[in-house]
Amino acid sequence: MRLPTGTELAIALAAFLLAWYAAGIHVNRRRAGQLVRQVRDSIQPLGGTATIRWIGRSAFRIEVEGLPSPILRLVVNGLLEPRETFLLWLVGRMGGRRDWLMVNATLPGPVGPGFEIYHPRRRGAADSAHRAGEAGWTIEPVPGRQGLVAATLDANARAFALDLLAGLRSVEIWSLSLHPEDARLTISLPVRASENVSKLPVFDVLPSLAEAVIRRRR
Repeated sequence: MRLPTGTELAIALAAFLLAWYAAGIHVNRRRAGQLVRQVRDSIQPLGGTATIRWIGRSAFRIEVEGLPSPILRLVVNGLLEPRETFLLWLVGRMGGRRDWLMVNATLPGPVGPGFEIYHPRRRGAADSAHRAGEAGWTIEPVPGRQGLVAATLDANARAFALDLLAGLRSVEIWSLSLHPEDARLTISLPVRASENVSKLPVFDVLPSLAEAVIRRRR
């Protein structure tokens, strides 16, 4: 049996990567459309006027204005896995990367106290850790939420952060944070391709989370 030559192996690898690239672009195009529809259907009950902007083939941004209180403005950023590039996709999968949403809700200020709940090995963790480090917050594991840690100033802020996290129920998240400087509540979460329901659960609980933040101020 003749072993393939180096040239034949290189040609086979190039053909595989080219086929993967073409298939990945096709899958991501379909997945992007599906995810935008999911977000659109999920935010429709909230009211307001939504604007959708595509950023390349693998990312999008949805901005919602004119919302009723307690959410003044909603921005949803979506980023897909790099399915068209085999090595990047493989490394990302090994690191737990999935299609990802970041939900930013601007609330009537002032709000507080600020906090960061995040998964140290997931998207956005570096920003959360940097903010916690600059603020000098204490970082402790979150009970009952494997992998998540909470960065807060004191016990009262930690209790407040954990109460908000409990409001997310069983929704899997990568981060939950409150930014008093611009009255912004942020939720970062993976969206699995198998989660093809028409509405994403995080948007069902978002108004109640916003109300909880406002009640804390009062």
